Amino acid sequence: MREIELDAAERERPQAGSTRIPYLSAASVVVVAFFGAALLPRATWPLIDPDVWWHIRAGDEVLATGRVPATDSWSLTAAGHPWISQDWMTNVVLALGARAGGIGEMFLSLVFAALAFAGFVVLWRAIAIRERSVGWLSRVGWLSAGLLLAGPTLGVRVQVVDLPLTALVLWILWRYLAERRPRVLVGLPIIAVTWVNMHAGWPLLFLLGGAMVAGEAIDRGLRPARMPSAMSWRELAALVGALVASAAVLAINPSGLEIYRYPVNTLALTTLKAVGEWQPARLDSLFGQLLAGFVIVGVLPAIVFAWRRMLTAELLILVGLTVMAALAVRFLLILGPVGAAIIAVSLGPVISGSRLGNRAAPLLQQFSRPRRDALLAVLLVALLALGSGLALARSLPATQEAEISRAQPVAAVAWIVDSDPGEQVFNRYEWGGYLGLHRPERPIFIDGRADVYGDEVIAEYVQTIGLSIDPQKTFDRYQIDYVLFDPGTPLAGWLDHSSNWKRVYADAVAAVWVRAA
Repeated sequence: MREIELDAAERERPQAGSTRIPYLSAASVVVVAFFGAALLPRATWPLIDPDVWWHIRAGDEVLATGRVPATDSWSLTAAGHPWISQDWMTNVVLALGARAGGIGEMFLSLVFAALAFAGFVVLWRAIAIRERSVGWLSRVGWLSAGLLLAGPTLGVRVQVVDLPLTALVLWILWRYLAERRPRVLVGLPIIAVTWVNMHAGWPLLFLLGGAMVAGEAIDRGLRPARMPSAMSWRELAALVGALVASAAVLAINPSGLEIYRYPVNTLALTTLKAVGEWQPARLDSLFGQLLAGFVIVGVLPAIVFAWRRMLTAELLILVGLTVMAALAVRFLLILGPVGAAIIAVSLGPVISGSRLGNRAAPLLQQFSRPRRDALLAVLLVALLALGSGLALARSLPATQEAEISRAQPVAAVAWIVDSDPGEQVFNRYEWGGYLGLHRPERPIFIDGRADVYGDEVIAEYVQTIGLSIDPQKTFDRYQIDYVLFDPGTPLAGWLDHSSNWKRVYADAVAAVWVRAA
């Protein structure tokens, strides 16, 4: 069966007459329901990611000095260490938004939601380029699965810029695969030079591009009978040339050639998985359960039932992203949408050609046929209003304030600023950015810049909060004056029972201890 594509159906709709009721299809309402009422509000989050605060501070420093910071000057533990601020452009955008207060925070929430939205739109179009037989229902279904997987990793996070840029790379690769015109590849260096100044996710460009080169070479050399349309060696050479050009322009950034070492140095940190989004997707966590469901529902069926028609390049990308997501939950952001697009072009036609697909064909064709229908028009407008309303509600200043107060030690930091309990602090990893932004004249102990601190500092922090080493030794080594940490943790219990420390402030989120007199 070949599903009737929504885009084609909309192009073929009759011209409207005197009535103001537009020609719509039920399919168009389903698509709008996905993009307007599901994707947009799901992608809109308040500023609750712990790293956003040090990103804002870094952007403030660029705006104040006109320079991108090259060494750490914020912390007790990494002062003077080299710092490759590879996301400086995004940091500046965050800082500009934060300077506008609550309205600015709302603006940032909507901007980052728009970035995620754009990524899904690009993938929607990319699927049509790669495989025209994949209709609207397949695209909505698989991209919905991708949204479900990526949803918890969305928000006001610099990593979100990786989603639309990765989608653009896949769109270019699939367009080149379809058209075989080298001029299509000009977009890759442009994306590379933009990406390297916005976030360190730019290796994804080379992972996707490299997989396309390797996969097409395998299909050309080892599977010519099954993949007669594989790229010629000349076409592959053009793609390799575009990737080499993309690698060369990466040097156009404030850190110069040092940027090439950044991903390797970061991934070499052995303690990285002990903190935050670099943790693996364990099955006892929501991330692991979502990943397992995605693999069972999409990844494995695509490999098992569509391997005859699946390009080796797409198999490499799908398996590679799945492994990356299993090793670090941050990559669910990319696996969800991009993996869903690959599953759609691989498994969608297989399902459409099945007995069930053939039975559903007349109904799908009926849903795709445009007609004048006031009820459809009202429903479409209502869905758009619902999605926009939910997105705004999730980003309003009052919502921002309430959600930030639940995620960060807002009241405790306000008390610290007013009471000045000392200069040297031991703080929770996830709170260092917020504390440093609101008390920039005092050094923090640690924040989310794991690459700046390195294994030694992170290991010492993890061992201290886990009581695997004597916390007092750490506090004495750094001459800690006060501690800002969770009130219900093992470290909090140790502090409460230590004669060297006294709790002077506590709320539902955070507590403060100072050295006993």
